[in-house]
Amino acid sequence: MSREIVLHIGRHKSGTSSLQHFLGSRRDYLDRLGVLYPRTGSANRIAHHAIADACNARKTGPEALAPIIEGIRAEMGPQHHMVLLSSEAFQNLDDLARLAALVEGLGIERIRIVCYVREHLDYAISGFRQMVQNQPGFMTFETYAKRFRDPEIFIARWQALGELTLKWYDREKLLNGDVIADFCALVGFEPGEIPDGDRNPSIGGNLLAYKMAANKLGLGTAGYDALRGLASDHAAFRSAFRIPDAAAEALRARSAYNARLTGLLGEIRMKSWADSPALPDVDRIDDDLELIGVAAADRPALAAEMRGAAAWVAIG
Repeated sequence: MSREIVLHIGRHKSGTSSLQHFLGSRRDYLDRLGVLYPRTGSANRIAHHAIADACNARKTGPEALAPIIEGIRAEMGPQHHMVLLSSEAFQNLDDLARLAALVEGLGIERIRIVCYVREHLDYAISGFRQMVQNQPGFMTFETYAKRFRDPEIFIARWQALGELTLKWYDREKLLNGDVIADFCALVGFEPGEIPDGDRNPSIGGNLLAYKMAANKLGLGTAGYDALRGLASDHAAFRSAFRIPDAAAEALRARSAYNARLTGLLGEIRMKSWADSPALPDVDRIDDDLELIGVAAADRPALAAEMRGAAAWVAIG
């Protein structure tokens, strides 16, 4: 049987968690369709981050690849015409030699890559909020936004490996406004019932200001999942922050990232954050720190630091 491999490589904050939870919970259904979503390399049973790590020479030695190949081959049945892997960690690979060796070791010749991309400012706002949530270091939003450079080399790298499909991540451009429906149509199978909801909301509002302040002061905080739970339970804790339209326009005007992607994929709507709440909500700082569960002894220092959060998310 002729087989193909499909690599879903993200990018970050483009519905990856929702799609991975869907695929991970539908393995038996996918098996019946002839699609293998391997358990190998999926420690959380959802995404294939361990496979991406095994292909990353900065994280593992070359010996990490053989058990991955052996495990996937053991799962491959005669009905499987497609092997589907999903991890946004694939996009961190600077060298795809190990990934190519993985595909060769599986005896698969056709390689397809699917990657959803967001407009520069949209991507930066969402990615920044998740970065703050996930890491202990302090960084301003303007510094973070400068990370998004021309993706020409990234695109060329993946095109050299296989058939790359790039697509805007925007509900107006997704099939039925849903990334799961859109991805399944791109890949070529019916998804069946699609669940609702965002599986990985980014933190915002005073929860974001609190985490930034704690990072700046070097204070420990609750973990990623606990912060995600607070964002899920309280709408104000998952709101984006205000960016004036003039500042947004200035950033976009000098964005090589946007220029490259619009040249390839066409124009995308430019969202406005001018009506989003300012950061922080000064009147709610004390109440929100109590809601977050911060110890009383730590609240004064955090509250004082949070009052300067507007400067941390400003674009000059």
